[in-house]
Amino acid sequence: MAVRFLFARHGETLFNVMGKVQGWCDTPLTGNGLYAAYRLGQGLADAEFSWAYSSDSGRAHETLNVALEARANERRLRELPDEDCGVPVSEDWRLREWCYGWLEGERAERMRQALIECFGRELSRPEQNERLPEIADYFARVDPTGRAEDFAAIEGRLRSFIADAAARAEEAGGGDVLVVTHSFVVRTLVYLFDRDRVNDPPKIENASLTELTWDDGAITIGRIADTSHLG
Repeated sequence: MAVRFLFARHGETLFNVMGKVQGWCDTPLTGNGLYAAYRLGQGLADAEFSWAYSSDSGRAHETLNVALEARANERRLRELPDEDCGVPVSEDWRLREWCYGWLEGERAERMRQALIECFGRELSRPEQNERLPEIADYFARVDPTGRAEDFAAIEGRLRSFIADAAARAEEAGGGDVLVVTHSFVVRTLVYLFDRDRVNDPPKIENASLTELTWDDGAITIGRIADTSHLG
């Protein structure tokens, strides 16, 4: 049975506006972030979800709650069938953003300097997207806190989540799965399963949707970072 995942990036946060590195650290959604989360939910009114997940970061959890409320409101307005018990919701740590170790909470300029130290020059965003394993492994190697993850660790937790969530959806009889997560998580999924499109588009926008289909272990990527629902 094929299971369709819709991966959404969380709404805009305080650190997004301030230009600070936000991996496992967390800040709340801005007003714009809350509005985008609501628009995300409205755009999902036609989907039938067997489960919904977020990372255990507050910004992802808040985005999911707002989106599901908006989706329910939109379904009522459009007189779509009510769901008896709503959509089951779970938090999962495996959906966290990359952990950036000593860079957490620093200004984005500090991360840019770290990448220059790694590669000897400044990389464009498309080049960074094409070299994700090198970047993660470098951060893990030089992180004085010992918290930054290498690429194998990131890949392992994401593959594990997809396999477990797909099995749960199959047991529930099918239906789509909504996942609210983070920009580098979505970029990593595209890198792993459709590398030729890793820069399509170069940036994963807040509250965008990326489609991933699991079919008996085979994974394909559909639309990437779609923002059409945001108007």
